[in-house]
Amino acid sequence: MKIALVHDDFSQRGGAENLFATIAQVFKSAPIYTSLVDANKLPPSISRDRLKTSFLQKVPFATKFYKALLPFYPLAFETFNFDDFNVVISSTTRFAKAIITKPNTIHICYINSTPRFLYSQKLQEDYLAQPIRLLAKPLLAWFARWDPVASTRVDHYIANSNYVARQVKKIYKRQAEVIYPFVDLAFFRPAKVHNWQLKSRDYFLVVSRLVKWKKIDIAIKACSGLDRNLIIVGVGPDKARLKQFSDSSVDFLGRVTREKLRVLYQNARALIITQQEDFGIAAVEAGACGTPVLAFKSGGAAETVINHQTGLLFESQTVDSLKDAIEVFSHVKWTVPACRKNALKFSQAQFLESLKREVAKYGSKSS
Repeated sequence: MKIALVHDDFSQRGGAENLFATIAQVFKSAPIYTSLVDANKLPPSISRDRLKTSFLQKVPFATKFYKALLPFYPLAFETFNFDDFNVVISSTTRFAKAIITKPNTIHICYINSTPRFLYSQKLQEDYLAQPIRLLAKPLLAWFARWDPVASTRVDHYIANSNYVARQVKKIYKRQAEVIYPFVDLAFFRPAKVHNWQLKSRDYFLVVSRLVKWKKIDIAIKACSGLDRNLIIVGVGPDKARLKQFSDSSVDFLGRVTREKLRVLYQNARALIITQQEDFGIAAVEAGACGTPVLAFKSGGAAETVINHQTGLLFESQTVDSLKDAIEVFSHVKWTVPACRKNALKFSQAQFLESLKREVAKYGSKSS
């Protein structure tokens, strides 16, 4: 099979980019098509020689103002030519599924998320200021019509969680297989010796991009109200707002190294997840380090956290709901082996075996 790979863009670092980098290592000879690339955000394992970018790459300051190019992303993917390939594997949260292929080319889409900003009024409010929402209303309405149409160009969907598979069924009226992402279980592991200086801080941990829809303010207010220490790892545009109501018990660390992140996981009382994640890789990384998780009972966390065994799932995205969960959490004895055992289900070997099997199955139908 002659295979091509497609990814939305490389304008930020995240779990989707790390997962795609692994897919790219499996299919080492496959060219990689993408809308645009910020060289500073490209995973180091991906050679720039493999990249084929769209016309958006030539737009001045495109990598800095990539969100402003929203109207042009559909055209960017629709202008790629895949006539020479038997199989195309796209990886997307937004528009990469919009590529156009001929009938004898199989298009397999690994979908991390449906475009959140198109199908949730509340998320639109969190993403965009009111004046921008009003100006963009006609464009967003057009995208909401275009996106389901573009979704029909995919031959086979693979979702990163059952939650996303249900979204694919609801919005696109399509079935999706589920292959969970993986965690580097050799790296994220329980501590042999704890960092007692850090552990003595008796802290809860948040690992997230700092954006409004993640609801990190819930964790800040709950921990402050219970006089608990909280460490927040991550960067994003919501940082200034979050700092306005944070006291001395909240520590913003920004971006940290993988080594530092592992130490923070290993010594935390628990990881707190306040957002509705599509999968939520941080929950599995924490579990791999033997640390339980307090998570909003929705989305991917409900699939990665075993309630009352490897963490607690709280019912609503409110301060009181999280405070109640923290109080219950404090009276339960959590064990490192239970958390670690659950995380072992999300291995790289399992991911690669499942992905290769699906590609082989569908790819055999190409002519």
